[in-house]
Amino acid sequence: MKPVELDGYLRQLFGAGEGWDSDGLQIDCGNEIKRAVIALDCTSEVIDFAVKAGADAVINHHPLIFNALDHISISDSVGKRVIFCAKNGISVLAYHSCLDITEGGVNDCLCKALGIKNACAFLPFGRYGSLEKETDFTSFVTLCEKSLKTKVQNTLDCGRAVKNIAVISGGGKDYIKNAAETGADTYLTGEVNHAAMTDCKEYGMNLICATHFATENVVLPFLAEKVKQYVPEVITYGV
Repeated sequence: MKPVELDGYLRQLFGAGEGWDSDGLQIDCGNEIKRAVIALDCTSEVIDFAVKAGADAVINHHPLIFNALDHISISDSVGKRVIFCAKNGISVLAYHSCLDITEGGVNDCLCKALGIKNACAFLPFGRYGSLEKETDFTSFVTLCEKSLKTKVQNTLDCGRAVKNIAVISGGGKDYIKNAAETGADTYLTGEVNHAAMTDCKEYGMNLICATHFATENVVLPFLAEKVKQYVPEVITYGV
């Protein structure tokens, strides 16, 4: 299957992303995709892995090319990867906000990993659900670290037990008010800034920042499963 054909099928599966985003086919080498590497990011390490694995494509969550390029340079962090992929005949596809939004995607995978039940959407991409049993904040932080195989970056304990949780994977600093409006006692995201932590405190809502990587890497098995419908061999990197 050619890259443009694969992109068409995956776009049908995942639906539309946000208008500002760069979902879809990013580097089209025109090759038949028989083996693909699934990764969170199209890093130099991932590309090198793909080359050694004999892969024809890298399919990732974060776009390699996010902003328009007016030139491509080997000295640029993005440019050198674009050149590396093109030289080695590796097409690149990325599914970012569409994979956040779609049913079963990033935030649903995150809820599943943490035992958050009856998750429903707030905003196009956030999820809100509840634990089967109420727990204390420290115990839930420990659960997050164990389930996501990470060390949380920041926490804010507002003295509330954890039961009803709002979830936004990755960077969640701009959605504090939206999370609070769900009635959540706890907001789980990847990373925020100082102002967002202040807002959480004002709303009296617990906060857990479980790293951008860990809150999104959980989607790779889901992404791999979907790609396997169209690509004979799929290799997942970093899980």
